[in-house]
Amino acid sequence: MKTLFRCCCMLILLLSVNSCSVLTANKPSVWVKLTTQTANFHTDNDNVILNGSSSKKFYNHLRLTCSQGTVNINKIKINYDNGEFQQFRTKGLMTQNSTSPPELLDYPDSKITAIEINFHSLGNKQLSIVGITPKAIIEVWGKEQQPIIFS
Repeated sequence: MKTLFRCCCMLILLLSVNSCSVLTANKPSVWVKLTTQTANFHTDNDNVILNGSSSKKFYNHLRLTCSQGTVNINKIKINYDNGEFQQFRTKGLMTQNSTSPPELLDYPDSKITAIEINFHSLGNKQLSIVGITPKAIIEVWGKEQQPIIFS
């Protein structure tokens, strides 16, 4: 009798767990431009405070693009609203129209408050005047965290 009762309980438990599935939203993840920085011809450290609609969203990946010029990315630090931060390894040299591989964020359930980027644009002012080496333009992109839908 006890064995039959246990089997019935296990069957009911399995059916109830199976009916409570967790799904993500059907829309594809969207990459959102968080900031665009122009690199001068020297080592620079930019601290970008996120505001507007990008500061209200959650992101699970981050990537960089260099849309113009050549730049050496030394360090990237992500600050979160929970007080934590994440330091990325050096991205290295990026040339025009290059994109870094997506980096997984440590705290996708926290909002990004600021992004610190340390970089050095390659080239010099004299060559920039004649149009040979333009200043580098760096874009930081975040991939939106998809909401979880319980069904």
